[in-house]
Amino acid sequence: MKSSRRVLARQWRLVQELNRSRMGLSIKRLQEVAESSRSTVYRDLELLREAGVFIEPVTVNGEARYRMLRPLELPNLGLNALQVSALHLARAELQGLDGAGFVAELDALLASYGPPERQLRFRFAAQSPEPSSSRGPIMKGIERALAGHRRARIEYRTADSGGEPEVLEIEPLLVHVVRGQPYVRAYCVERKGERTYKLNRISRFELLKDAATYEPKEPPHRAFDHSVKAWTGKPAPVRVRLESEVGWLAAEYPLIADQRIASNPDGSVTVSANVAGVTEAMRWVLSWGGAAEALSPPQLREATYTELEKAVAKYRGPGIARAGRRAAAARRSKVSRAS
Repeated sequence: MKSSRRVLARQWRLVQELNRSRMGLSIKRLQEVAESSRSTVYRDLELLREAGVFIEPVTVNGEARYRMLRPLELPNLGLNALQVSALHLARAELQGLDGAGFVAELDALLASYGPPERQLRFRFAAQSPEPSSSRGPIMKGIERALAGHRRARIEYRTADSGGEPEVLEIEPLLVHVVRGQPYVRAYCVERKGERTYKLNRISRFELLKDAATYEPKEPPHRAFDHSVKAWTGKPAPVRVRLESEVGWLAAEYPLIADQRIASNPDGSVTVSANVAGVTEAMRWVLSWGGAAEALSPPQLREATYTELEKAVAKYRGPGIARAGRRAAAARRSKVSRAS
């Protein structure tokens, strides 16, 4: 799954770069864009052309290049209902990237295929206006910073500061989307290292004139190779046991894409994976309630236990939980006396 996403991301970079060039690009330049071998680039171009992307070989000053067809060279396109449906579904998956240029292009295409009231056989829920109004300008700014290789200044709310914003200068490297939530991987000038920022927590974005100077040692997407969501770091082996009543759902709600599932004699399953950090793995364990047990590493067991202990304490102490238990006991006693 991750491998297919990398191929798609690489091919999209090729399409973007070709679209920016009027005279076309050489294979050598496309190799640099894709960070891949000559044979891989040729294979990607062939696959893109087979998929219907309008790329053609040209010769410029004796040099072989590839370019995108211009609007006047394109045929008059028409889509059937199934194809329009597929586009709408793709648009729903891209909700987290509202404000990006390619999402705006898809919106314009969908708008040209008639208003919703004329679609008699199928219906799509309206897109929420919130992301466009709040995240849209930030997404556009990040896109410009990436395209222009420029630095930016952001106001960012962190959990460590209790949600208080801090001002940071960053050099965006990659937009990472997981479960509909966009993150930006960037070099932080103040901390002199790569960090991941959630777009929802960026309250202000300012594109600076300064050119970005940071050169990553490896492709930015590799930082997420072992992420449950967006946490990065050195991977550690994690093992979690899910009881039989939920074990069959382990593949449907995975900890991570390349997890391994082993069946146990009692009907339970053990999920194993190499995961960056334990915090997001702990949240995954907690999402199963009492049907999950963190087996290893010890840090994961301890973090899960501590979080559960904090939760249980709220129900053992005075307050709403205790009052609720007293009220429930009184109701049970009243019913018992009446019967």
